[in-house]
Amino acid sequence: MREDGVYLEVEPETEVSFIEIMSLLKRRGIEVDEKLIDEIIKEHRGEVLKISDEVPVSAKEATIEVEISEDGLAASVHIIPPLDESAWPSPQDIEEELRKRGITFGLKKDIIEKICAEKIAHQRIVVAEGIEPIDGEDAEIKVKVDIERLKPKIEDPSVSRVDLRELGAVINVFKGQELAEKIPLKQGRDGISVLGKPIKARQAKDRNLPKGNNTEITEDGLKLIATIDGNLVVRDGKLHVLPVYEVDGDVDYSVGNINFIGSVIVKGSVRDGFTVVAGSDIQVGGVVEAATLRAGGKILIRGGIRGMGKAYVEGESDVMALFIDQTNVRSNSNVIVERSIMHSTVMATEKISVMGGRKGMIVGGSCSAGFEVSCITLGNDIGTKTEIQVGVSPTVQQELKNVTGTLEDLEGKLNSIENNLNYIKRLEMQGRIDQSKKALMLQLSKAKLQLQSNIEFYRTEKQKLEQEMAKTTEACRVKVKGSCYPGVIINMRGISYIVREKMDYVIFYFDKGEIKFTSYS
Repeated sequence: MREDGVYLEVEPETEVSFIEIMSLLKRRGIEVDEKLIDEIIKEHRGEVLKISDEVPVSAKEATIEVEISEDGLAASVHIIPPLDESAWPSPQDIEEELRKRGITFGLKKDIIEKICAEKIAHQRIVVAEGIEPIDGEDAEIKVKVDIERLKPKIEDPSVSRVDLRELGAVINVFKGQELAEKIPLKQGRDGISVLGKPIKARQAKDRNLPKGNNTEITEDGLKLIATIDGNLVVRDGKLHVLPVYEVDGDVDYSVGNINFIGSVIVKGSVRDGFTVVAGSDIQVGGVVEAATLRAGGKILIRGGIRGMGKAYVEGESDVMALFIDQTNVRSNSNVIVERSIMHSTVMATEKISVMGGRKGMIVGGSCSAGFEVSCITLGNDIGTKTEIQVGVSPTVQQELKNVTGTLEDLEGKLNSIENNLNYIKRLEMQGRIDQSKKALMLQLSKAKLQLQSNIEFYRTEKQKLEQEMAKTTEACRVKVKGSCYPGVIINMRGISYIVREKMDYVIFYFDKGEIKFTSYS
């Protein structure tokens, strides 16, 4: 400032803003061309240029500018110093200015004192801070089972039809299995503005565990547990566990293979190439084509099995069907058929029965049962080869075969070990044994003892199975209520009887080492 006016010099490296310069000039009552000021700041740094002919006022007190943030959580001051040597504002002056604006909370008195002590000007400094609100966190439900598998899958032309059988539509869960977990909500905390007013936090929302049928919530309210073994389904936003898996139509590419811990009901048919596995029962309303069925319980096929030489049906309990055609069937109980068993391999631990319908036929293939095979018609008038075996439980027979094979393998290993031990002992007698051979001899001796123990166990098991087979043989029967035709071969306890002429109303049985027959009664 000079006698002839006001001059402005902006040093090249100085941080200065247009607003600060204009604010200072305005306080001193100096009117200037704003464009000129902007041009000096941008283009004429380091030069002293006249910006006004007005002579400035000689004295002006300091100015305290107060600003509150939009969220009300901070207040700042901007000190514009006095023009002369007038006194700087005191901390009390700043606090009074803040009170005039209603700022009463969160004052930083140490900062205010520093501003005054160090005469900090032309800076916006935060001198009050509120408390920020903490929003509540909603309760969260985490499903512990992969329910994404239940969503419909879009058929991709690049995926083979074999892959499309594995749609994974069944989710097996077990009693006591955790289905979902609840993470509790966290309450929020209100804040306070620098004006001393509360700032409301967002309130957390609670969520309930999706409890459905056959599920329960633990005492702490944080876990959803299955109360039965079954199929997990999602209905109306809830998790249900169902003991039965139902298919309204056919088991085909729209459904995929089924592997379920409980019972399966198929209201339609099971199409070629598909598999149904159930931990309990299987019920099929239609037919079973060249498919695979395995059940931990019984199997009921109302429409019969048309296997085309590729079907396999296995049940731990009874297997029941309208008919069986070109199919491999195994039951750990009974096979009960209404009309016919045609060109199939059927094995039952107890009985095979084809006594319904007008003919009740068994023609072609082989049927093996532990106690009895009964039918109305056995074989046919063109002499189709039909093998019937009774008196030997297929399950026991297979177990005996497995035990015998294991026993032979163990005895072979024992023989090899004994030969090696004998060789080492001969070396010892000749004084030609070293430490490694002694260690080997000890190792072989231990292995020999273990093998002898295992062999004794399997010999006992074999003896039990042979005794069980002998009991089964004593009560075995083949019962034909109608006609038995040439081409039929009856096997009992290693003895065969070939039917060479038509026989009516006949029962075959085993007695004193031979197969005998008597009239059906």
